[in-house]
Amino acid sequence: MKKLVPGLLLYAGLVVIMAFFAAASDDAFILADKVSGASPLLVHFTVNSTAAIQSYSWDFDEDGNEDSTDAAPQFIFGDEGNYDVQLKAMTTDNRTITVTKAMVVASSMMVSVTATPATGIAPLVVQFTSVATGKDPWAFAWDFNGDGTADSTAQNPSTTFDAPGQYNVSVMVTDATGTRVVKTVPVVVALFESHINVSSYFPENVAKGENQITFIVNNNGDKILKDINAKIIGRGIQHLSSTLIASLKPGDQDSLTVKMNVLEAGKLEGAIKVLDSSFPVTFTVAQEVEYNKEELETRLTVLKQRLDEQDSIYYDKKSQGYLVSEVFESIKAAKKQLQDGQQQLLTGKFAEATVNLDLASSAVDDLTTDLNGAKKQEVTFMMWMKENAVAITAVIAAIGALSGILVKVGGHAKKAGAQAVKLTESVKNKITAKKNGEKKEEHHSEPVADEEKKEESGDLKG
Repeated sequence: MKKLVPGLLLYAGLVVIMAFFAAASDDAFILADKVSGASPLLVHFTVNSTAAIQSYSWDFDEDGNEDSTDAAPQFIFGDEGNYDVQLKAMTTDNRTITVTKAMVVASSMMVSVTATPATGIAPLVVQFTSVATGKDPWAFAWDFNGDGTADSTAQNPSTTFDAPGQYNVSVMVTDATGTRVVKTVPVVVALFESHINVSSYFPENVAKGENQITFIVNNNGDKILKDINAKIIGRGIQHLSSTLIASLKPGDQDSLTVKMNVLEAGKLEGAIKVLDSSFPVTFTVAQEVEYNKEELETRLTVLKQRLDEQDSIYYDKKSQGYLVSEVFESIKAAKKQLQDGQQQLLTGKFAEATVNLDLASSAVDDLTTDLNGAKKQEVTFMMWMKENAVAITAVIAAIGALSGILVKVGGHAKKAGAQAVKLTESVKNKITAKKNGEKKEEHHSEPVADEEKKEESGDLKG
């Protein structure tokens, strides 16, 4: 009997405690002007209690935090769902009364979500689409991996699931009134063993900026692999693009070219991902050359001066008959290199500017050597004729004019001579006739003849 007494006392105590709390819960209950409705749902609460209450502690959204200490509070339920509103009231006799009230909040907007495809082989690219009805604009927050962090705020995002497994992708949609709806869509990613292998890649030595890397890919499996591309990941490496192998038969080999942007110098380690496999890669990045802009500008000025000097020498020697015609094209090329270098300096492309200045410097050196060693051209008779063609033509024209004058003078002289001959013949004829007449008269009178001879002699003398 003595052993039963403690057990009976414990049982009796529990009964009393239960009766106390049961009675306490009956001391008060929650009144609400509505117990269901569409979000955002505004509800006014009051308490009906037979006990005197000195303080109130309300938890409307079941998060364990106190939302109000008013005797008759109000609360807006923005998210759809079922809620157990809880009140902890302290009576004047220091008793705690805990009561609840069930609330059902429906959404004022509708949201539908789809995933395409919802299943597939890793790596799986999935496109998500969401459609919402309600008051826009809407805000979207997608969680692809279930870590509680928003991975995208786009309405219709896409993502790649690299590892196999089942993912419950969720999206929270909030409209302009603050109403929120959460939807979940499952995505199942299966494991795929491609048996693909990267046997080599080149180059391993790269520079900062954009580079192209070629990877040799082998299909070591027994199935045809399709739509093969690659992606480089790693510190200091930004993947840009990859070529595509449409199909690769078992045992075959092909190449992929990947463009990447190298952001850091030194030794970079990363990985190349091809289908379901990853392969380590290491690149050595050359130290970036530092350029002094002021030194490059000074060098440009000096080269311009040297080229101008050689340009002047070229024209002087050309005018003096030196064989320098071929040098002209070299001068033009050097001027173009200096123009390009100046433009590159203005745009901050110091590496390219340095190359053009180096080329121009070498060209100016060659010009100096060529002009210093230039020789005069030997003048042949035909070259002399060609160079003096104008003068020769003028001389020939002058000679032609003089010949014409001489021909005219000769013609006039010939005519004058003929006339003189005719005149001489006429005088001779007259004298002969006169003599013949005198001989006939001598037979008649000698004295007369003597007189005529005297007269004729006087006439001739006269």
